[in-house]
Amino acid sequence: MMLGSMGGASVAVDLMVILLVSAGVATALAKLKLESIPGFLIAGAIIGPASLGIIHEPARVDQISQLAVILLMFTIGLHLDSSAMGRGMVHILGIGVVSSVVFAAISWPVLIWAGLDPPAALAVAMALSMSSTAVLVRVVGARRELRSVHSRVGLGVAIVQDMAAIVVLGMLPLLSRWAGTSASGSTGVFDEWFQSLPAWAEIGARGGLSVGGMIILIAAGRVLLPAAMRAVASAGSGELVLVFSAAVALAAALSTRLLGFSPEMGAFLAGFLLGATPFRHQLIGSLGPLRDILMAVFFTSVGLNVDPSKIAEHWGAVLAGSIGVIVLKVLTIGGAGWALGMTPRSALFSGIYLGNAGEFALVVLTAATLSGLIGPDEMALLIGVIVATLTISPLLVEPAHRVGAGMSRWPLAPWVRAVGLREPNERQAGHGRRDSHSGEVLSNRHVVVAGFGPVGRAVADNLEVRGVEVTVIELNPRTVERQSQIGRRKMVYGDVTNPEVLESAGVPHACAVVITVPDDETSQRAVEVVRRMAPHAFVSARTNFLSGSFRVQAAGADHVTVEEVVTAEAMQREVIRELLKRFGHKPPEVANPDEDALYGA
Repeated sequence: MMLGSMGGASVAVDLMVILLVSAGVATALAKLKLESIPGFLIAGAIIGPASLGIIHEPARVDQISQLAVILLMFTIGLHLDSSAMGRGMVHILGIGVVSSVVFAAISWPVLIWAGLDPPAALAVAMALSMSSTAVLVRVVGARRELRSVHSRVGLGVAIVQDMAAIVVLGMLPLLSRWAGTSASGSTGVFDEWFQSLPAWAEIGARGGLSVGGMIILIAAGRVLLPAAMRAVASAGSGELVLVFSAAVALAAALSTRLLGFSPEMGAFLAGFLLGATPFRHQLIGSLGPLRDILMAVFFTSVGLNVDPSKIAEHWGAVLAGSIGVIVLKVLTIGGAGWALGMTPRSALFSGIYLGNAGEFALVVLTAATLSGLIGPDEMALLIGVIVATLTISPLLVEPAHRVGAGMSRWPLAPWVRAVGLREPNERQAGHGRRDSHSGEVLSNRHVVVAGFGPVGRAVADNLEVRGVEVTVIELNPRTVERQSQIGRRKMVYGDVTNPEVLESAGVPHACAVVITVPDDETSQRAVEVVRRMAPHAFVSARTNFLSGSFRVQAAGADHVTVEEVVTAEAMQREVIRELLKRFGHKPPEVANPDEDALYGA
């Protein structure tokens, strides 16, 4: 039935328009070195009913945008890894908590003074305390500051804010009841029973259900998910792992929905639990393209509800709100960073890099609108503030560095004794380690070996004997689990063509990458991705045929081992040796004993 009648066709047309216009506007902003998220919001405002009116009924794409939010929360859960913050974790978490709480505490009364009801003002204050992770990652990546203190602090603050988003989403039903509005998403199976209780008993019952439900879900996930993922992955199909994980995310979202909580909370919990399994990086990379498409739909659909005339009418309030958010974020994040051990220079950078209201602010505000806390007029002005901060904050990075150049001698906070957030020492010892077999001195470098079959195993073992740090990428979950159990230094599950898997294996900082996967097409695609991520690394690959080696070399490989050529050389040597023995001749002397042993002679 042709897209399920004309209604289905209308949704398809709406999605086509959303994707085309959002891509065009975001591309134009990218030319100006601006972020794509403001572009998606602007695109929605342009084609929405209050402007050109190309899309008359934004509600038609609401279900798709809600699915996008669930998937976003799922991937955020997958990304959540406190070990990524490294040393100074306690200080970093403290900066995130203190800055978020202080920002909300200061902005809450200001928003009440501006005309919002206390519950709505609290929801908005907590939403605006969340900064954009996407902007942070792009800025530090473009400036090659991924290992800097302000980058690590920014990541830590982003993790705290992501977790705060879950808390705020869980609080929205209570704030909604405080405001006397009905949360449209409240379909908990126990709601009728809750409403029959006194107010004090209702709060206790809902809290008990919340804690009890979370404990049960976490316990079940910890016990059942790893075994279930291994069983699915053992079928040898990466697609099955992806499909099963998506089903787990939706099931968790449905479970928390039935308990009366937000589905986003359940999706986040599912991602967090799956993030503790070896399949984490493969899932992040596989879900990335789909997540990006759905996020474009979500942000554009948010923009559909914006009336540009309202923003133009209250442009002064939007400008004041944008400046207020940026200034308050710089003061709270930078001040908390300085107070907890950062240098004034690094604290300033952290505040500037996170001085915006990010994508999760929109997620929370959209949920608050659905719950009746915020009206469409307030939402339009808040979106204007968010778009302005996302646009302005990256422009402040260069001036901040010019100011920071004169702050290198500024003192630490007087109460700081042990500094846990020093700038990393870039000097390396470089003494090297001597190979006990050959006497060759090898520096302590990092090599990534992709594939752990007979070839990959031989290369990895040989390098480790010589004191080289080796990380192995392998798609067989049983091999990864077995090698991890026997203490191999690092095993990463995933596809070697998956950028997220390569990133987690340390390819951007590796001195060499050895691709031993016995598939010419996979080798070529892997070399292309590796070369983009690590332009200066030595890349070696394996191909089955000589024709494939030319394509792999053109993709950027420094060295290619051709299986048919190596087999021909080994076979002719071994056959001639055996024939000479049969003819009564003495075999020739072996020129390279190590090479001869490698071929099994």
